[in-house]
Amino acid sequence: MKYANLLCLLISNNYPFGWEMAQNLFDNRQLEALYWIARLGSFASAARKLNTSQPAISQRIRDLESTLGVTLFDRSRRRAVLTPQGREAVELAQRMLSIAAELRDRLAKQEFLHGLLRVGVNETVALSWLPQLMRKINEELPNVELELHVGLTQELWDKYQRGSLELLLVSGPIEPDTVVLESLGTTTYVWMMAPQSGASTQRIEPCDFKDLSIITHGPGSTMHEAILDWFRLNGIRVPNSDVCHSLSAMAALTMAGLGISPLPPLIYHQEIEAGKLIALEPVPALEPLEFWAVYPRLAVSPLPAAVSRLARQVSTFEDRSPSTK
Repeated sequence: MKYANLLCLLISNNYPFGWEMAQNLFDNRQLEALYWIARLGSFASAARKLNTSQPAISQRIRDLESTLGVTLFDRSRRRAVLTPQGREAVELAQRMLSIAAELRDRLAKQEFLHGLLRVGVNETVALSWLPQLMRKINEELPNVELELHVGLTQELWDKYQRGSLELLLVSGPIEPDTVVLESLGTTTYVWMMAPQSGASTQRIEPCDFKDLSIITHGPGSTMHEAILDWFRLNGIRVPNSDVCHSLSAMAALTMAGLGISPLPPLIYHQEIEAGKLIALEPVPALEPLEFWAVYPRLAVSPLPAAVSRLARQVSTFEDRSPSTK
């Protein structure tokens, strides 16, 4: 929403908070408390998120209710349940915090950005260009602390939806309705096996997999879905596979000759050059996976957008569109 439109919304008589909200210029801490209680479901969770005490969060809400002259939470319930006025207030609070975040992101010098950012990172990112990103953040955002969570896309997305993470660097697809999606590029996965596995040729077709032991991520992962699609599109019944939720463990098992697995040459090119892994040539090839920076469309902090921008700068993935380079 444009700034002028939001200002009109705030001072419009159509909203019960009206001109008083615009005049008072509420303490951001009150709005943050309201937003995070609604997002996380409890006063205690919001207190942990904002690094303060539960009594302090309760006081911020009481002050906000006193200013507005309304009750924001139904206190007869065990959980933090918003009243109708509370739900309306959360929507406005999120918009106001988002505009404040955008203002800081656009106009403030980066060295003044500060705080803790919880980031979910796909293991392919973690094993490739994450060190370069950390170095870039330390140089350009010295007052920002990161809490990194490495995992599969689906589990990281679940944490994001619960409010535990504020930025994701993961492979897609991600539902775009409520988030910003910024492409980090694509990377290719190749079927690989160890030399001792006895491959007679590097060229391999889907029908050749019936006698092979496959190692891959489990259901719900982007890789698993891509592998299923590859077999289905080639009219082959999906063979039995061993599930491993760690890319580095998959590579270790493959190098030990225990199976064939899809691995990114971007990360394992040294093992290929050293003869520890053989990169096969499937016909057809696996489709590249696209990776994304994901954060709230109405972010209440400028940090996700700032770190996403740096991630796009250092990403070593390929085929980014001109607008994301």
